[in-house]
Amino acid sequence: MVFTMTEEKVMSPAYAPGDADIGIMDVSETTFYKNPMGFLALKYRDAEYKRVKLSRAVPFTQPYEYISVADMESKEIGIIRNVAALSRDMQTLVREELENRYFCPEVTYITSVKEKMGYLYFEVKIGEYKKIFAVKDITRNIKMLDEKRLVITDVDGNRFLISDLFQMSAKNRRKLEPYLY
Repeated sequence: MVFTMTEEKVMSPAYAPGDADIGIMDVSETTFYKNPMGFLALKYRDAEYKRVKLSRAVPFTQPYEYISVADMESKEIGIIRNVAALSRDMQTLVREELENRYFCPEVTYITSVKEKMGYLYFEVKIGEYKKIFAVKDITRNIKMLDEKRLVITDVDGNRFLISDLFQMSAKNRRKLEPYLY
């Protein structure tokens, strides 16, 4: 654990040297739990939040680091630097919540891509299931994450992942190539 001095000259485990103050939460004062309705809730310091939402700052490369915690009015409470710093039970709750929020099925086959009235209509296979979805504004909604991974966001905000573009057949890749920038 790295300690730095705060303005009050008190040792704090919340920051590493050179960190900007981005609202990192002190995990020793953090308790996540499920409320009676089954939603994620939080006790932090002297405040209690009956329902909170989590957002990943870096969803594809650091999915369990820098997790924003906000109330239901989207007011940020703070940021969890790393989920691994939480107790095992709280890690489970936070990971489950993030997995539900960031569900991203993997496309295994592209049956067709058709353009119609400004939209691209994808017919794909996700495992053994067929799925059809529409994409608008391809420059913003079809993104290469790195040299092989691709994420496609449909008009409803659902994300679909191609984890390795080069593992797909050449025929499948050719269906996507006109839309990759």
